[in-house]
Amino acid sequence: MRRLIFLSAAIALLAGPFAPLAAAADPSLEEVLIESASTPQQHAALANYYAGKAADARKEAEYHRSMGKAYGGVKASQLAMMKDHCDKLATLYDAEAKEFDTMASMHRGMAK
Repeated sequence: MRRLIFLSAAIALLAGPFAPLAAAADPSLEEVLIESASTPQQHAALANYYAGKAADARKEAEYHRSMGKAYGGVKASQLAMMKDHCDKLATLYDAEAKEFDTMASMHRGMAK
């Protein structure tokens, strides 16, 4: 849901030259907006979009980290597997957040 809000905000900010694309709501809209961004405002909007995606990934990582803690200390092999699963997901979401931070930083630089 939050990703949709950020994408919608990005579309709204970029709508000037991209209005026909925004109306199409094509699944590859994000890719088109990224490839077509040329003004500082468009890159700033993309930077905000990626910052939001990074924040979402961090929330998911924290959610899985806390779920993993709930399984901690349990001897049963099934519960230990669930803890490992949660820990792996938290690590993956942390890495995803770093990637989105990098993308946001790149677009902030392009916005200058």
